[in-house]
Amino acid sequence: MNRQTLSVPLVLCALLLAGCHHPLAPTPSGATASECERFYLTWHQECERIGYSSNTYDYIGLPSYRKIVAIGKPALPFLERKMAEDRGLDFMLAFAVVEICGWDRQEFRGGSEQEFRDRVLKKLRDNL
Repeated sequence: MNRQTLSVPLVLCALLLAGCHHPLAPTPSGATASECERFYLTWHQECERIGYSSNTYDYIGLPSYRKIVAIGKPALPFLERKMAEDRGLDFMLAFAVVEICGWDRQEFRGGSEQEFRDRVLKKLRDNL
């Protein structure tokens, strides 16, 4: 075999290996929004089942809530919109934002859960 014959497979292997090291393409925003909406609606259904609880951590530990958090930063615009609409238990979405962004919860403490949400929403908007 000559050098040219050997170089083609080597180049192909190098390209394949290089491709393996690139992160996956980001999820399209439409897919992320619909995924967030689906998990959000399911979370509200799960909340109805534990409506007797007054413990925020019971609600933010529910499977669909955790799935929203798992989406990570692509979920932030959705969470910002829902927190701004401020319907029912949506103030609890502030905990998801804090977790996704890696912020310290203590930075937002003091006052009511609604005030916590307001502080998180302000910082989120300042950082988007």
